[in-house]
Amino acid sequence: MIRSLEQRFWQFVNILSPRAREILFKRRLALAYIVAGGSAATVDIGTLYLFKGILGFTIIPAVAVAFFAGFCVSFIFQKFWTFEDTSIDKVHAQATLYFIVSTFNFFLNIALMYFLVAVLQVWYIFAKILVSGGIAFITFFIYRIFIFKRSP
Repeated sequence: MIRSLEQRFWQFVNILSPRAREILFKRRLALAYIVAGGSAATVDIGTLYLFKGILGFTIIPAVAVAFFAGFCVSFIFQKFWTFEDTSIDKVHAQATLYFIVSTFNFFLNIALMYFLVAVLQVWYIFAKILVSGGIAFITFFIYRIFIFKRSP
Protein backbone atom coordinates (compact mmCIF):
# COMPACT_ATOMS: atom_id res chain seq x y z
CA MET A 1 0.00 0.00 0.00
CA ILE A 2 2.79 2.43 0.87
CA ARG A 3 4.58 1.68 -2.43
CA SER A 4 1.36 2.39 -4.30
CA LEU A 5 0.92 5.72 -2.52
CA GLU A 6 4.54 6.57 -3.21
CA GLN A 7 4.13 5.81 -6.94
CA ARG A 8 1.04 8.01 -7.11
CA PHE A 9 2.92 10.79 -5.35
CA TRP A 10 5.79 10.66 -7.88
CA GLN A 11 3.30 10.61 -10.78
CA PHE A 12 1.56 13.66 -9.34
CA VAL A 13 4.83 15.54 -8.86
CA ASN A 14 5.83 14.62 -12.42
CA ILE A 15 2.58 16.11 -13.73
CA LEU A 16 3.24 19.32 -11.81
CA SER A 17 6.90 19.56 -12.79
CA PRO A 18 9.14 16.89 -14.28
CA ARG A 19 12.16 18.89 -13.12
CA ALA A 20 10.86 19.03 -9.53
CA ARG A 21 10.29 15.27 -9.65
CA GLU A 22 13.85 14.72 -10.83
CA ILE A 23 15.28 16.90 -8.04
CA LEU A 24 13.08 15.43 -5.32
CA PHE A 25 13.53 11.84 -6.47
CA LYS A 26 17.29 12.15 -6.01
CA ARG A 27 16.51 12.95 -2.37
CA ARG A 28 13.97 10.17 -1.99
CA LEU A 29 15.79 8.56 0.94
CA ALA A 30 15.70 11.76 2.97
CA LEU A 31 12.07 12.38 2.02
CA ALA A 32 11.07 8.83 2.96
CA TYR A 33 12.91 9.20 6.26
CA ILE A 34 11.05 12.43 6.97
CA VAL A 35 7.66 10.95 6.05
CA ALA A 36 8.28 7.77 8.07
CA GLY A 37 9.62 9.79 10.97
CA GLY A 38 6.73 12.22 10.65
CA SER A 39 4.29 9.32 10.83
CA ALA A 40 6.02 7.97 13.93
CA ALA A 41 6.16 11.48 15.41
CA THR A 42 2.44 11.94 14.75
CA VAL A 43 1.72 8.69 16.61
CA ASP A 44 4.14 9.75 19.36
CA ILE A 45 2.71 13.26 19.78
CA GLY A 46 -0.88 12.04 19.44
CA THR A 47 -0.27 9.42 22.12
CA LEU A 48 1.45 12.02 24.30
CA TYR A 49 -1.54 14.33 23.95
CA LEU A 50 -3.94 11.49 24.70
CA PHE A 51 -2.11 10.40 27.86
CA LYS A 52 -1.03 13.85 29.14
CA GLY A 53 -3.69 16.19 27.80
CA ILE A 54 -6.79 14.01 27.95
CA LEU A 55 -6.09 11.23 30.46
CA GLY A 56 -4.08 13.48 32.80
CA PHE A 57 -0.92 11.40 33.19
CA THR A 58 2.17 13.21 34.45
CA ILE A 59 4.77 14.07 31.81
CA ILE A 60 7.22 11.17 32.31
CA PRO A 61 4.77 8.22 32.01
CA ALA A 62 2.99 10.00 29.15
CA VAL A 63 6.29 10.46 27.29
CA ALA A 64 7.20 6.81 27.93
CA VAL A 65 3.96 5.42 26.49
CA ALA A 66 4.13 7.81 23.55
CA PHE A 67 7.73 6.89 22.89
CA PHE A 68 6.92 3.17 22.73
CA ALA A 69 4.06 3.72 20.28
CA GLY A 70 6.28 5.90 18.07
CA PHE A 71 9.09 3.31 18.30
CA CYS A 72 6.93 0.57 16.81
CA VAL A 73 5.78 2.72 13.89
CA SER A 74 9.29 4.04 13.32
CA PHE A 75 11.04 0.66 13.15
CA ILE A 76 8.55 -0.80 10.71
CA PHE A 77 8.57 2.21 8.37
CA GLN A 78 12.33 2.81 8.53
CA LYS A 79 13.30 -0.81 7.95
CA PHE A 80 10.87 -1.81 5.26
CA TRP A 81 10.14 1.44 3.47
CA THR A 82 12.80 4.10 3.99
CA PHE A 83 15.88 1.89 3.89
CA GLU A 84 14.12 -0.77 1.79
CA ASP A 85 15.50 -3.60 3.87
CA THR A 86 13.04 -6.42 3.33
CA SER A 87 15.29 -9.13 4.74
CA ILE A 88 13.82 -11.00 7.65
CA ASP A 89 16.98 -12.94 8.59
CA LYS A 90 18.59 -9.88 10.23
CA VAL A 91 15.42 -8.45 11.76
CA HIS A 92 16.22 -9.59 15.32
CA ALA A 93 19.70 -8.08 15.27
CA GLN A 94 18.41 -4.92 13.64
CA ALA A 95 15.55 -4.63 16.10
CA THR A 96 18.01 -5.07 18.96
CA LEU A 97 20.34 -2.37 17.64
CA TYR A 98 17.37 -0.16 16.85
CA PHE A 99 16.09 -0.71 20.36
CA ILE A 100 19.48 0.19 21.88
CA VAL A 101 19.61 3.42 19.89
CA SER A 102 15.97 4.08 20.72
CA THR A 103 16.56 3.40 24.40
CA PHE A 104 19.37 5.93 24.44
CA ASN A 105 17.08 8.32 22.56
CA PHE A 106 14.33 7.57 25.07
CA PHE A 107 16.44 8.69 28.03
CA LEU A 108 17.76 11.65 26.08
CA ASN A 109 14.15 12.47 25.19
CA ILE A 110 13.07 12.35 28.84
CA ALA A 111 16.01 14.45 30.00
CA LEU A 112 15.49 17.08 27.32
CA MET A 113 11.71 17.10 27.82
CA TYR A 114 12.17 17.53 31.57
CA PHE A 115 14.64 20.34 31.04
CA LEU A 116 12.49 22.16 28.48
CA VAL A 117 9.12 21.63 30.21
CA ALA A 118 9.97 21.68 33.93
CA VAL A 119 12.97 23.99 33.97
CA LEU A 120 12.44 26.34 31.00
CA GLN A 121 8.63 25.97 31.09
CA VAL A 122 8.29 25.42 27.35
CA TRP A 123 4.86 24.11 26.24
CA TYR A 124 5.18 20.31 26.24
CA ILE A 125 3.99 19.83 22.63
CA PHE A 126 6.46 22.42 21.28
CA ALA A 127 9.22 20.89 23.41
CA LYS A 128 8.38 17.47 22.01
CA ILE A 129 8.66 18.74 18.44
CA LEU A 130 12.07 20.31 19.15
CA VAL A 131 13.44 17.28 20.94
CA SER A 132 12.13 14.79 18.39
CA GLY A 133 13.45 16.77 15.44
CA GLY A 134 16.95 17.02 16.86
CA ILE A 135 17.11 13.37 17.79
CA ALA A 136 15.74 12.32 14.38
CA PHE A 137 18.41 14.25 12.52
CA ILE A 138 21.26 12.54 14.34
CA THR A 139 19.64 9.12 14.32
CA PHE A 140 19.23 9.08 10.52
CA PHE A 141 22.96 8.60 10.11
CA ILE A 142 23.11 5.88 12.74
CA TYR A 143 20.32 3.95 11.01
CA ARG A 144 21.80 4.38 7.57
CA ILE A 145 25.40 3.56 8.48
CA PHE A 146 25.04 0.90 11.16
CA ILE A 147 21.58 -0.65 11.37
CA PHE A 148 20.13 -0.74 7.84
CA LYS A 149 23.37 -0.60 5.86
CA ARG A 150 23.21 -2.30 2.53
CA SER A 151 25.48 -5.23 1.83
CA PRO A 152 27.76 -4.76 -1.19
